[in-house]
Amino acid sequence: MEPVTMEQHNRLHIHHRKILAYLLLEEGDKNFMRLERKVLRDRHNPFETPNVNFINMFRSTKEMALEIINILEEHYPMTIANNAIPFYLKVLVTLHFLGSGSYQTPVGSVAQICVSQPTVSRAISDICSLISQHLMPIWVKFPVMEADKASVKVGFYNKYGIRGVIGAIDGTHVEIIAPPVADNDHPPFVYINRKGRHSINVMLISDSDMKIRAVDARYPGSVHDAAVWQLSNIRAHLMAQYNIGIRNTYLIGDSGYPLEPWLLTPFANTRNEGEERFNNLHKTSRNVIERVNGVLKNTFRCLSRHRILNYHPAKATHIIYASIVIYNMGLNAGLNMDVHEDDEEIDENLPVNVPVEINRNLLVQGREERQNFILANF
Repeated sequence: MEPVTMEQHNRLHIHHRKILAYLLLEEGDKNFMRLERKVLRDRHNPFETPNVNFINMFRSTKEMALEIINILEEHYPMTIANNAIPFYLKVLVTLHFLGSGSYQTPVGSVAQICVSQPTVSRAISDICSLISQHLMPIWVKFPVMEADKASVKVGFYNKYGIRGVIGAIDGTHVEIIAPPVADNDHPPFVYINRKGRHSINVMLISDSDMKIRAVDARYPGSVHDAAVWQLSNIRAHLMAQYNIGIRNTYLIGDSGYPLEPWLLTPFANTRNEGEERFNNLHKTSRNVIERVNGVLKNTFRCLSRHRILNYHPAKATHIIYASIVIYNMGLNAGLNMDVHEDDEEIDENLPVNVPVEINRNLLVQGREERQNFILANF
């Protein structure tokens, strides 16, 4: 397909530019501008809806939406075909889908724009992929610099009274449709989780402010949390840091994870007051990641346990990443996330008794580190 000329590009996007300029005008100047009906394919401009309605509809402020549009548009290939509708509409229908979980035909109608189902489907795939590539590295960062680690540690200590913690880790399942039987790269049976449903097992790490600091959505539902962690780049980083002598830096996780010198898990059976106090403090502090799971799925209903992503696993992964990016952007913008606990998952992780290779030396070191932690803090 031939790329568009500069003249064609300008003609295709002139209405888009008008809308962005319109939004930046003072209220008194807006009477001088009128949107042409064919721009939005009806009389409604989504950016003119009240702020509260806009946030409910797109899970973002108008400023956030414009920032996403402006950044992603620079990376979007310009051709006649993919500019059949303005780029900003593709972003808005995607944001609405992430927030509502509604299937594709209702997305266009709620946004009051006449967009066909195939167009919406392509927009969701394209925009989520762009968000994963170009916004996730900016908005989802694990603390690796000393200043960042110190800031996160202070947050956990001030809120929960626990020292040295740079994140709480947990896994959550996002249900998907079964991949095609003939898909050798994504065989359907490996996506069947313990509940008999097809899903992706998503590893999340959050700080004390409920900001997601790391995510891994590459593995199917049959893979245990401990196995996802064992293959994680975050684990490799923390192990390397420990081996060069950087200690007193921990993640906290439930009993579904193996005890390691950099990953503290609770005691299965406490034997004294110190261990009991450790377990209580550990549980209170770890609650933040369980709340994150609930709030994330309640805010971005496409991830909810009441929905199923009707996408191939590769596309579903990008949808998960895009939802987390918008979640973090919303926290940064001060949005009041819809904190309902109706979608919070019950902690069903089992102790590590699955076929995961456990390094016995690390287990011994982890026990020593946990005991030292108790002696130093209790």
